[in-house]
Amino acid sequence: MTRRHMETIFICLAFAASAAAQVTCAVRAVHVNARQSPSATGKVVANVNQGDLLQVVDDVHYWYQVVLKDGTRAYISKATCSVVPESDPGEEDISSAQDFYNPPAAVPAITLASCTPKTIPADWSICPATGSGGIHAKAYVEKNRVTISCSYEPMTLDTILQLDHLPSNVRALPATDKRVTYLHAIEGESVVVEGYLAMVKDGGKEGVNCDSDTRLDIHMELVDTDAVDPKTNRRTHVVTEVTPWFEQSIPAWTKSALARYSSYANGYSGAMHRPPARVRIYGYMFFDDAHAKDGSVGTWRGTEWEVHPITKIEVSDNGDWKNIE
Repeated sequence: MTRRHMETIFICLAFAASAAAQVTCAVRAVHVNARQSPSATGKVVANVNQGDLLQVVDDVHYWYQVVLKDGTRAYISKATCSVVPESDPGEEDISSAQDFYNPPAAVPAITLASCTPKTIPADWSICPATGSGGIHAKAYVEKNRVTISCSYEPMTLDTILQLDHLPSNVRALPATDKRVTYLHAIEGESVVVEGYLAMVKDGGKEGVNCDSDTRLDIHMELVDTDAVDPKTNRRTHVVTEVTPWFEQSIPAWTKSALARYSSYANGYSGAMHRPPARVRIYGYMFFDDAHAKDGSVGTWRGTEWEVHPITKIEVSDNGDWKNIE
């Protein structure tokens, strides 16, 4: 029996037990969009936060209809919460506990036409794949991937924001730990995500680049709307990054060139200088464990999960997608 079947049975039994019985959904993601309809494209009507307890009033495929704090009803993804009986909200139901650390269902990959997988040049004598080493060496290897795939799984910003949060020491856990299995399943994916380019800046000195003053990642933040100033919704931003190896291989991938498409450059000081361009970012999923406990998630970023490194960038140009290269 699948997890979703178990969830459905649990909800149905809970409602059938008593007309007065209620089922509570405990939100476990830092940021969750509550939508007007049970669809990833449904209008966002509110945001709910990690730890919120919401009454579930209906069970729809992949979605729960819940009562928000103001009394209105909306839909949230089942992947973002765990259901518990309201009579004992402090103790999570065993069946819902199994919902943690299960990768999202795979969707058909997109294969790029006239594409040949390749590896870009990297001189590891300048800085090894493990960067400056230390406790983050395993993560640096993932950041320093230099292969370009021709097959990408579409992923929405919402899906990335709803991925489970992992501990900062996840890469040191035993290989049999379910959290490690979850990490490897998602980091092994090459994905493509669409969004609006909120801001471009350099990533500063980092151990992954051997603390160089000149070889810096290019930090690019994506949001899911161009209807608001992206400075005001930073807790929903998804970080994507160009590594020095890709910047030196693709002439158009400089910080100044990419910033022509973003609302802000080098931070969010001052006024927004242009609406954000709609972009497609291709690359590898990556869990940045350095941000798992630094307080950044829920303040200036929506999740520790990133697209890093970026392997291909497209920008929408009057309805057509233009490759930046």
